[in-house]
Amino acid sequence: MKSLSAILAGESLASLRALAVWWGADQPEHADSEARQRLERAMRDTTAARFVWEHLTADERRVLFAIVGPSARNWCPIESLGERAQLDQPLAERLFTRLAERRLVFTESAKVQGNELVGQRATFYGYAIPRNPQAPIEEKPIAYVPTELATALYTTGREYFVPIADRSDKSLDELLMPYRQGDLDQIGRRFGLTLQAYYSRNEVRAAIAENLAQAEAVRYALTQLDTRARTAYEAVYERDGRLPAADLRQRLRVDGPALASVLHTLEDYALAFDTFSEGQRIIFIPKETLANLRRADAHRQTVSGLREREEPTAIQPADTTFLWDLASMVSVAHHQEIELTRSGPLPKRAAQRVLSGLVGARARLDDEVSLGYVELLKQEAVELGLVVAPPSTAKTRGKLAPGPKLDSWGRHDLVMQARRLFRRWPADRWWTDLPGAQYQEWMTFYLELPVAREAVRKLLVECEPGVWYTMASFLATLQGDNPYVLRPNQRYMGEAGFKLADDLRQQWERTDGEIIVGMFRSTLYELGMVALGYDRETVPSLAAKVNPDAFMLTDLGAEVLRSELSASQQPSSKALVVQPNFQVLLMEPYMPALYWLVRTAALDQVGRVSRFTLTRETLGHALQAGTTIDDVLAFLERHSQKALPQNVVYTLRDWARQAQEAAVLAPAQPRLLEARNAALAKEIVAAPTLTAFRLSRVGPRSVAVPPETSLRDLWHALQRLGYDKVLSGLEDLVAAATGIKRRRGGRRASPVGAAIGAPTARGA
Repeated sequence: MKSLSAILAGESLASLRALAVWWGADQPEHADSEARQRLERAMRDTTAARFVWEHLTADERRVLFAIVGPSARNWCPIESLGERAQLDQPLAERLFTRLAERRLVFTESAKVQGNELVGQRATFYGYAIPRNPQAPIEEKPIAYVPTELATALYTTGREYFVPIADRSDKSLDELLMPYRQGDLDQIGRRFGLTLQAYYSRNEVRAAIAENLAQAEAVRYALTQLDTRARTAYEAVYERDGRLPAADLRQRLRVDGPALASVLHTLEDYALAFDTFSEGQRIIFIPKETLANLRRADAHRQTVSGLREREEPTAIQPADTTFLWDLASMVSVAHHQEIELTRSGPLPKRAAQRVLSGLVGARARLDDEVSLGYVELLKQEAVELGLVVAPPSTAKTRGKLAPGPKLDSWGRHDLVMQARRLFRRWPADRWWTDLPGAQYQEWMTFYLELPVAREAVRKLLVECEPGVWYTMASFLATLQGDNPYVLRPNQRYMGEAGFKLADDLRQQWERTDGEIIVGMFRSTLYELGMVALGYDRETVPSLAAKVNPDAFMLTDLGAEVLRSELSASQQPSSKALVVQPNFQVLLMEPYMPALYWLVRTAALDQVGRVSRFTLTRETLGHALQAGTTIDDVLAFLERHSQKALPQNVVYTLRDWARQAQEAAVLAPAQPRLLEARNAALAKEIVAAPTLTAFRLSRVGPRSVAVPPETSLRDLWHALQRLGYDKVLSGLEDLVAAATGIKRRRGGRRASPVGAAIGAPTARGA
């Protein structure tokens, strides 16, 4: 018997095209070897085999099945065709002739001994057939199909002749059972499913079947299909999951090859399959998949979009509490001595001191939340360059100190500062949002906060400022009909993937939905982006287990979301009121004045109206940072709404004079830097570029800096040489490099200005 490739090698182009029609394959343009190989691959397929059975008459099918059936083992003596097909022998031979003319079956003369061909090992589906050596050997004409086609033709023929072979009654797991491991892996990859490598083939198949039978998996797969395949699937679903192939062909208006392409695509995603059922070829959806789709459609959520509503009874007006607390953290860095732990965070006692000056609602919750809020403020201030927080080591104690970017941050207005923080928020690994009041943890490790935050940002852009929206409509619109909107990778997590969609949908309001509500209650409110509304008599505290019923995007929030510019309405630069009792009131959120005051005065209250007190100690810190008393008075006069009280002017000058005298009388102490080893300390002292700074060694690893040395120049020199990365104790140099200014006329600041401190008033 010839192989399929040998048969096709002898066929003409016209014969090859005729075969392609019978097998539902693309007709070859040429009769070259590549075209023949392509046709051969197309014919060795169960979907193609069903096209053959579909085109035959009932009696022709009986004859073909008599040849490929299990008793025939893909060949049959022509003289036995009638008996095996249960037809008259002459009719069977005529039908065989018609099949042979169509090149579906072939004939040749072969030696037969009993029921076995002589000269070859007879096998059928892996079972060896024992030969009867006593039977006579005869040469007879036989009918056969090529071995490469026998399995596909027999398997699909059984669907027609054997009722239990109808695939439409099988589960998805049973439908996938004949698939090889590589085929199963390929299906999993199409859905992005990741399964452990140590799973057996049966475990992989069961996990894939359980996931792909879910409605969420079907919806995901449909987004990956072309329009024709998606239309075909919807047509099958509309017909209760069973559609005759002839009806689908008419619906799509396609020929055999196009229909075959659609069927292959649907089967590649395990969405739908074809089979013979009750005497006709149908396309069907697996029964458990169909049941899941119906159940999902029954509970399918109607997305109505954002819904407006009337003004709620109790309103929590928007306030930029996080920005005020950030200013408080900067004030602490200027006026308090706070040492950090080795791991970086503030010690608990120091953090509690910081809490006393914060206005954010989180600062008044339990220790875990409030102390975490302090750490969040510190970390954001570090990331923005507003403070420096080097961790303590075995040799040195890290201290909270002013940062190098304080001047530029202070020049931003309220909107620009909120925009900077809001843009950092989606991907900020340090930022924590509080959950909603009714939050219940359920598989939260799959939740992707950057994805959740970005989804909130995109939907918030669609809101109009000054309009109240229901919180429920925001959540429903955000979720849509996709429970994985905040955890996109969970659907691909093998056993915990699509099959958990129903559970996730049931849990969504208490888990993912509460995460979103918590973002409104904490971050979005703290940045002044939204006002919150409640359908109750009073506004509940943050500690109360009550979620807002409504929200309103503020004008500030709209400008943060939609513009690159500063606020459309700027506060007055004449926002200060200096009182005779040394209190300074900042009547508007004018940020340059606010950040000048946190460096120069003691912070009493911060907010849209802030209150500071000018003290001897805070003035001394400002003078040590390089500010002069003339700078201080000039700033107050420039931004004050009326003339400064004379007693304040006289007292400030007196404090400045006393501070300068104390600095002159105090013995100048050299500063010490620590190198990593003695050799490095020796190298730094001997470096020609650093000779002018008159550095000296006072220990194996210690390098002394003379008091009169310009710390800013030394810092820049160490940076250029790369020594800043191998030295510790550089806090003074960093602060001086970012804060020391010259006096008017270009003269250096007084010796008092050579210590650690904040940027000067003129930077504001």
